[in-house]
Amino acid sequence: MARRGSPRPPDSETAPLDVFAPVRADLAGGTLDLWPLYCLHPGSITVNAALARGVRIRLVAGGAPSGSIAFSSPASAPRLLGPEDAAHELAAAVGFHIAPGGGFAVEVIEQPPVGSGLGASSAFAVALARGCLALAGRRLGVARTVALLRDLESRVLGVPTGVQDYLPALLGGLLALHLNPGGERVERLGTDRGWLAARLVVIYSGITHASGMVNWEVYRARIDGDRRVARRLDEIAVAATACRAALLAGDEAAVGRAVAAEWRARRELAPSVTNTALDAILAAGASAGALAGKACGAGGGGSVLFWVAPERRGAVRAAALAAAPGAFEVASDVAARGAAVRSGRATMSPGRG
Repeated sequence: MARRGSPRPPDSETAPLDVFAPVRADLAGGTLDLWPLYCLHPGSITVNAALARGVRIRLVAGGAPSGSIAFSSPASAPRLLGPEDAAHELAAAVGFHIAPGGGFAVEVIEQPPVGSGLGASSAFAVALARGCLALAGRRLGVARTVALLRDLESRVLGVPTGVQDYLPALLGGLLALHLNPGGERVERLGTDRGWLAARLVVIYSGITHASGMVNWEVYRARIDGDRRVARRLDEIAVAATACRAALLAGDEAAVGRAVAAEWRARRELAPSVTNTALDAILAAGASAGALAGKACGAGGGGSVLFWVAPERRGAVRAAALAAAPGAFEVASDVAARGAAVRSGRATMSPGRG
């Protein structure tokens, strides 16, 4: 249980570390990154893009008593976390695994809404891991970081988790994740970021959802041998492969067809993937001229993605925002880089591995 108490004032000579990790928008192939689904659907690919918006945190060494982590965020009151909180608090799970002695403070400065469908919790895990490693003077390669955070987040959530959310947060850019037996292969697509950003609209709908639970419903059905779900996942894998090829070719219309095919298959995976409010936002974007639209992540709420011709971008954005009170555009740019740690003296990018 989180302990009540006041964090220790930080040493005035200790420079805080500011860490930023981008969230992602998935164009095609989500859910297939859950083991062993990609093993059951050979050739599975997930295509996603890191966004210019993400999670920003600050770490201060000495900001908590030894054996504790002082945690604060705009959504909750400051509190002290102990090792016993690691079973149900992601901040404690990541923090104490990397820095078992604690003794530091973590402040969340910026984070997309919980349930946004943009991998925000995973981006937070990446930011915290990079910050803790920097405090400890350690480095951990990308592959090992992904494996570690996947396992820790799965333990906290109590359901299987995939890998697609961590890699954009770590690496940035437009990625195709080739989900092969024995480990994923990351391909950085050379598509011009400006070309991509001009055609991508990502809107937070204001409809919260629990992506882990939506994915679990699909996962369980597939493992139980549901043939309908298996066919839909096959179709998602085919659409993701087509999306990658179209992005590499710079074929605007073909990307739209692939994203549309992905959503047609995804919405039939489970009843919880979509709802009336989400359908209304997607319909508004389509009426304004979007080439395709889909829910981000597992679906059920959160954010929606539209693929548009540049000349229709403003109209689609306005129509989607008008259809959802409280909605906002998440980002208009694609992040070139992944997680970065900034101290008073330097900026450190992620290690490679």
